[in-house]
Formats: sequence, C-alpha cells, structure tokens
Amino acid sequence: MTGELFPCRRVELAESCKNPRELALSWIDNRSSEHWALICGTALASEVHGWIAHKVLIRNQERKKMRSNSLDGEFIRLLSGTHHVATSFKRAGLAVGDKNAWIVDLSCRENQESFERNAAVMGFKILEDRPSLQIFDHTRLGISGKKTENSAIGHIHLADLR
Repeated sequence: MTGELFPCRRVELAESCKNPRELALSWIDNRSSEHWALICGTALASEVHGWIAHKVLIRNQERKKMRSNSLDGEFIRLLSGTHHVATSFKRAGLAVGDKNAWIVDLSCRENQESFERNAAVMGFKILEDRPSLQIFDHTRLGISGKKTENSAIGHIHLADLR
C-alpha cells in the first residue's frame, strides 16, 4: 500500500454546498456505478489512510458485516470511526458551506477518464491535491488529540469495535 496512490481525486464543487442531502442524491443518480463515493474534501489524512479504510471496507463486505446498506456509506462510516451511519454522514459527508470534496473509486479499477466523467457530470473541477495532513480535518471526523496519520487510521478501527 505504501507509495501507491489511493484512487481518489479532490474536486472543487460548482458552488458551495447549500443542501448536502440534495447534492448527495444528485451524485447517487449521476455517478457511473455504486463503486463511486463522494466524501468531504477534508476526510483523508494520507494515501495510507485511504487504503486502510478501503481494506476494512472490503473485509466487512466479504464477511457480511457492513453496517451501512451501501459501499460508499460504509466507507464514510469507517472514516468517521462510528457505529452510527447517520453520525458518519455528518462527519465525513458533505456539509453546508463545503467547497471541496473527494471522489473515490472504491472498485480501484477506474482510470483518469472515469474520474473526469464523474466530475464533469456534476460540474466539479478536478484539483491536483492529494490526501495529506495539511488539508485533513481531524476534529470534523470526531478525532480528539493530535492530527496524525496514526490517529486517523486508529479512528477507522474504532468503527468496528463491538
């Protein structure tokens, strides 16, 4: 995983998010498949953080242990470090005023053209940013303490403690 780019692109929304639910529903209607996720633009601390969340997502799917009914919902729940799907959307989903988001290919099989098509259909502009601690908002995800890659990764595992 280390060194491999996580299959995501940071995008600038066409306008600041006014209605997160409406934007999410539009995304679901317009994305090319259920393997595409739209998350807040500050939810990824690093490439490794994204990969760990993805690995746990796939494990939960294979074990039929997902708490969400969808892949993208489960991915958002894991990033949020919570059992509660509704809470996870408040943490890692889009919120009023957001100007950026990440689009994520949860199949890990798509190419740059697929990212461009999914962004274009929503009027998003693809940015050059990559996941990093500089743009990561640990407090929004519910992480207290220091903003580190390790705290972000540990937070994922809290979502599945039973």
